[in-house]
Amino acid sequence: MKHDIVKRDASTRRTVLRAAASTLLGTLGFTPSAHASQTDRSPIKLGQSAPTTGPMARVGLAFRDAAIAVFNEVNAQGGIAGRSIELLSLDDENRPERTELNVKLLASEHHVLALYGFVGAGAHRAGARAAAVEGLPYIAPVSGSMELRTGILPGIFNMRASHDDEIESVVRHMQQIGIQRTSLIFEYNSDGWEVRDALIAAVEQHGQSVASISSIDHNGSDFSLLGAVSAILSGKPQAILLGADFVASARFVAAMRKAGFTGSFYTLSTVGGTALIETLGPLAAGLSVTQVVPFPWTSSTKVGRDLQAFCLRNKIEPSFASMEAYLSSNMLVAALRRSKDPIAVQPLVLALENLPEQDFGGYHGSFYSKSRRNPGQVDLTVYSRSGKFLK
Repeated sequence: MKHDIVKRDASTRRTVLRAAASTLLGTLGFTPSAHASQTDRSPIKLGQSAPTTGPMARVGLAFRDAAIAVFNEVNAQGGIAGRSIELLSLDDENRPERTELNVKLLASEHHVLALYGFVGAGAHRAGARAAAVEGLPYIAPVSGSMELRTGILPGIFNMRASHDDEIESVVRHMQQIGIQRTSLIFEYNSDGWEVRDALIAAVEQHGQSVASISSIDHNGSDFSLLGAVSAILSGKPQAILLGADFVASARFVAAMRKAGFTGSFYTLSTVGGTALIETLGPLAAGLSVTQVVPFPWTSSTKVGRDLQAFCLRNKIEPSFASMEAYLSSNMLVAALRRSKDPIAVQPLVLALENLPEQDFGGYHGSFYSKSRRNPGQVDLTVYSRSGKFLK
C-alpha cells in the first residue's frame, strides 16, 4: 500500500495520547508497599513479560538470563539490606495482549514491586500502559518508542536511546556515504507511524525527502508484499529502512532481492535482532543494524571486558541483549541500594529519579522519562557473511 509522504498531525496524536492516558495518571499514586504485604526479610520481587517461546525467544531468554545472573551475584553477597532479588518472568509469546495480561498477573498474584526489562512487541506500549493502570514503575523496557518518552505515561524509566535517535544516526550515516534516495517499509500501526514520522523529519533536516514509503501487514502476506515492493521500487531508492516486524521485514527483503533491488537495507535495534537475522538466513549478509548498547565482543573497553567476564562466570553467551540486561540490571541494583525502603514503591521511584549517572567504563548509563541526562548511544553494525556483527 503506497502512502503519500506527508506528516501525521502531531497535535491530534498528542491529544489522543493524553486522553488515553488521563485515567492512568490518576491511578499511579506510588503508595509505599501498595502491592506487597511482605515479611521483614521477604525477597524484592521484580516482574518481567518477554517472549521466551517462539521466534523472539532467544532475545527474551538472553535478557532474562543475564538479568537473573546479575541479581544472583548480588544475592550471593547479601542482597539488598539482607533481602534477595527475584525476577519473575512470564512468557508473552511476543503478543501485546499477553503482555497486558501478564502485567495484571504480576501485580495481583505475584505482588511485584516493579516491572523490569520487558522485551518484544508488548514492551513498546502495552506494557507501559498496563503498568500505569497497576501503579507500578516500568523500568528499562527494550523499546525505543517515543510514547515512552513523552512524559505522558507516568513511572517510566528508560535506559536505551529512542527510535528517533536511531533513525537520526542512520540518516547521518547515509549522508556521509553519499546515499541520497532512502525509502521506508513500515507496519501501518502506531509503532510504524513513529518510525515513518521520525524518518521524514530526519531526512528533511538534511534538505532532502524520502524517496518512497509503503506499509506492509504484520505477517508480510503475499497480497501486502506485491503492492509494497512496487511502491518502494517506484522511488528508485539506494537504501531502504526496515521499520516493520521481523517476519514482515524478512519477507520484504526476500521479495525486493527477487525483484532485482541491489541497494542497502538498514534497520533498528528492536527489529534487527536474532529473530530477523535467523529468518533472513543468507540474505542477512550486509544488513546494517543500529545498536544502543556497547559492542559486547570488544576487549577495548572496560564494559566489554566486564561483560565477557560476567558471561564466562555465569555460562551466558555475550550478545547485545545480555549487554543491555547487564547494564540495566546493575543500574536497578544501584537504585535499590539507594532506596530508603527496598520493598516500597515510592522510595524506589525516588531512588530511580535521583540515581546518578553510572560509569561502566566506556558507557555512561542513566534512567530517564522524558529529558535524557546524556546523549543516547547509537552505533551502526553490519551483519557479515560469516554470521557475525561487525562494528
